Amino acid sequence: MDKQNRHVWIVIAFALSLASFLIVKSWKTSDGTISAVKAKPEFTEAAKTPVSLSAFFGQIFKDIKPPQYVGSILMRDPEKISVDSLNILLKWAAETGNIPLQAWTGGKIALRNPTETNITEAARNDIFSAVQMEDDPTISNFLFQEGKKFIDRGMAENPKNVPLRNALITYLSIYENAPMKFLGVLRETLAIDSTNIETHYIHLNLLKKSGQWEKALNKCQKLISLQPQNPDWLFELSNIYGTKGDSVNAKVYLNLAVKVRNQQKKN
Repeated sequence: MDKQNRHVWIVIAFALSLASFLIVKSWKTSDGTISAVKAKPEFTEAAKTPVSLSAFFGQIFKDIKPPQYVGSILMRDPEKISVDSLNILLKWAAETGNIPLQAWTGGKIALRNPTETNITEAARNDIFSAVQMEDDPTISNFLFQEGKKFIDRGMAENPKNVPLRNALITYLSIYENAPMKFLGVLRETLAIDSTNIETHYIHLNLLKKSGQWEKALNKCQKLISLQPQNPDWLFELSNIYGTKGDSVNAKVYLNLAVKVRNQQKKN
């Protein structure tokens, strides 16, 4: 999976991850593939205390003994680890599926060449890895906190960076649980890029959560217009009609979604 797709499938997750304030959670790729994951509890104020790097590493390796060369790298001052060593660490983290270590290491590499693209990537990796790790508050809180630093840095350089804004929306909605801030950033982001799939999907789920079904139907139609070959938006439309009690339209769009999906499989 290339970097762009990895970032997109992670970002859409937040749109469905607002179990306490917003919605149910899922991950989606840029082409619309969705797989459900379990909703997580909201963060409490007590859980937001700063997490140290040593606590973060201690939690990561609580039940894992890293190889000696990995331990040797991690024992060094993070600011003095060479890029080559960071790449070695990143490779090991990727091979072992160590999501939090991948995010942290990627961030350190990004800081060695802090372009807008690299800072955005680091922010998104931290924030959406934090979403994945919500079952472990120590790790998740650390990544949210680190991700916010990258967000602040990136937004100071380019406040119209939509991928970075989507990471900010995630942070505000899940970690800070700040509805007004979240909605404000969402509206601003749609004003910047009215065709952004990620942001529209976020908006769709907000509308669903608040029971604004007619607006949710219109949002689905918008997503269909942007991605006419994506059956997921047809499934969404069917589900909304079903929730409204309109079984006729629910069946119509369900059948259409299945037809589109089966046609894609043939191709």
